[in-house]
Amino acid sequence: MSEQQHIPISEALLVKYLAGEASPEEAIAVDEWVAQTPDNNRLLQQYLQLWSHAGENGVYKAPDLQRELHRLNINEAAPPAHREMPLLRTLFIRRAVAAVFILALGAALLVFFLPRKTTSPPPMLALTASHDILRDTLPDHSSAVLTPGSRLERPASFDGPDRTVHLQGEAYFSVAPNADKPFIVHTDAADIRVIGTAFNVRSNKDSITVQVDNGAVLFFDSNDSVIVKGGMQGMYQVATHRFTTTKMNDNNDYSYATRTFRFQATRMESVVNTLEKAYNIKIVLENKKLADCTITTSFTNMPIEYVMEVIAASLSIQYRIEGSVIYMQGNECN
Repeated sequence: MSEQQHIPISEALLVKYLAGEASPEEAIAVDEWVAQTPDNNRLLQQYLQLWSHAGENGVYKAPDLQRELHRLNINEAAPPAHREMPLLRTLFIRRAVAAVFILALGAALLVFFLPRKTTSPPPMLALTASHDILRDTLPDHSSAVLTPGSRLERPASFDGPDRTVHLQGEAYFSVAPNADKPFIVHTDAADIRVIGTAFNVRSNKDSITVQVDNGAVLFFDSNDSVIVKGGMQGMYQVATHRFTTTKMNDNNDYSYATRTFRFQATRMESVVNTLEKAYNIKIVLENKKLADCTITTSFTNMPIEYVMEVIAASLSIQYRIEGSVIYMQGNECN
């Protein structure tokens, strides 16, 4: 039996887990516990909802009826014969108890419906990748890489209890670990919460996809959540509010950010799409049958000219570069 199985699953540990502050051993133990029964998973989801939405002052405590009755000299447990008192005093006490509950209810409503007194949020800086890939170093030395057309809003400094950014489009994040300040990516429909890891987020009006390079992230909305680990991807359908997770088949989806390409018997059609996105270029296959050729190779931080030389030599084809367009021609593959 592994050591993780001996770790007791307590309320405190579940809170640490959802906050991203659990150790790897504790996180594994919680994962195994959640997988054991549906009840365990439902309990975790309940904690998640409380953790996601409850503020520091947002916890409502019901009034203590026994304490209030005792304070007003009423013995709830005593038989009626021993609770006789003058009519006026009885009416007064009943009204006093009613007033206590009205005040308590009013306080509860104020907690939930009135704006909380908080410090003004820091001004946000808007970063937009217009035509080229945009790389930005965040205030905590994390990094973000945006694809063309994407937009990221972030504060000038992470002075609050967390590190929250707002994303529209697609970006790859490499997050500096900080257990005291979770890193949160907010999109229009769902959020991603991490402590320190690397992951890609792609959002549009229909879905949000999170691909985790390493570590793990919490992917959630107001009602549900999934934990997405390294080598996996999570998808959220906006229309149905449904999360799914699958194994990630192609790490080249975010090679635009890492500049690491691994092609294993990959069709040229897919290679072309990957290179176009990473180098912000256009590749034209003048012989359409070249799309069915396959190639096995890898590159790391190499210029596009070098990449094209290797591909051309491997497939015995030719290419030419005209501005931001690359033309490939030659006979189809055997």
